Amino acid sequence: MLNFKKTIFTSQKGLYFRAAAMIFAIALGAFVINTTSVKTSARDFLNNLSWFISPSDPYLQNWSDTVSINTDDNWDNFIAITGFRGDNLTTGVGVDPQTVLAPGDATPIDVIANQSNPNTLVQGGVAEFDGLANPTVALKGDDTADAPNLLIRLNTKNCPDSKVMTVAYNVRDLDSTANNAVQQVALQYRLGFTGNFTNVPGAFVADATNPNSATKVSSVFATLPHLVLSQDILFLRIMTTNAAGNDEWVGIDDITVGCFVTTAAEAVISGKVMNSQQRGYKGATVIVTDREGNNIIAKTNQFGNYRVNGIFVGETYIIHAYSKNNTYTPKIVVISSDRDDLDFTPDTSNDLIAEQKSPPK
Repeated sequence: MLNFKKTIFTSQKGLYFRAAAMIFAIALGAFVINTTSVKTSARDFLNNLSWFISPSDPYLQNWSDTVSINTDDNWDNFIAITGFRGDNLTTGVGVDPQTVLAPGDATPIDVIANQSNPNTLVQGGVAEFDGLANPTVALKGDDTADAPNLLIRLNTKNCPDSKVMTVAYNVRDLDSTANNAVQQVALQYRLGFTGNFTNVPGAFVADATNPNSATKVSSVFATLPHLVLSQDILFLRIMTTNAAGNDEWVGIDDITVGCFVTTAAEAVISGKVMNSQQRGYKGATVIVTDREGNNIIAKTNQFGNYRVNGIFVGETYIIHAYSKNNTYTPKIVVISSDRDDLDFTPDTSNDLIAEQKSPPK
C-alpha cells in the first residue's frame, strides 16, 4: 500500500489553488487537505476522444461552462470525461470505494442536468449543479447508484515515462441539511481499456461532509505511481459509494491533471530495522528499488540503523527490509526531502502481507 503524507489547512478556492496543487503534489506525493440510461463501454464513450496530456497542456475541468450539460445523461459536449451511475458495482451500504475496483463503464452513463438545490435532489448518481454560485458536478450514492463516478480518459503519448503525473481536485460538501452520512471518495487509475482499476490510497477522502453546513472542502493532491506505459490510454476514476443513512451530494471540482519533470536534487533516507523485542537488528538487509527496477542495498549497523544516499527528490521508491525470523511490510514512499523515519518493525498481524525473511537472490 502506498504511504502518503497528509496535512490540513484552510484556503479560498481560486485559480492559485490549482497551481499550488501541482507544486505540492510533486513535492509530497499524495495527501488530502480538509477545509471548512444508456449503457456503453469505455471504447465508445465521448466519441473516442481523449485528452492529450503533456507538460505544456494539463487537463483542467472546473465546470465553469454551464451550458455544455443541458440534457440528462448526455456528455457529448465534453472531451475526456463522463459520469457513470455505477449500478451493482457493490452490493452493500457504506462500502469503502477504495475496494471497488471492477470496471464500471458498462453501467449507465449518468448526469442529472441543470440542478440548483443539492438539499432537495433526492435521486442519487451524477448531477450538474449549474444553479449554484460556484457551479460543479457532484456524486451521490443511493440504492440504484451504488458507486457513482467520474471517468477521465487521457492519452499519455506526450507525457514520457520520465515525467511525473499529478492529479488534484476539490471534494466539496454541497448538502447543508442535518444529514451526516460518511461520504467516502476514492481516486483510482487504469492503463488501457480493460481490467480492474488500481486505488491511490493517499488520495482517499474518508468523509467529505459535515452536518448543517455546506462549507467543507477536501482538497486532494496526488502523484500517481510511476507508470511504464505499454499503451497510451490512461483512465482516472473518482468514485463515491452508497453510504449508510441519507447520502449527501459531494462536488468534484477544480480537476487538474498534470505531467511534470522530476527534480535532479538528491536526498538521504535512513531508519531502523527492529526485531520482535523492538530492539535494533544488526545485519538486516534493506533494499531500495526505484521506478526502473534499480536496487540500492544497505546493511544495518550494530544498532539496527541503515542509511541510503543517492535518492532522487520527486521519485517514488519501494523499500524492503529482510532479517532472519522476521517479516516486514514494504514501504512505498515519494521522496520530497531527507527522511530519517523509515523504520521497520516485524509484522504481527495475519492481515498483513508477509515478506520474505531473506532477500531475493
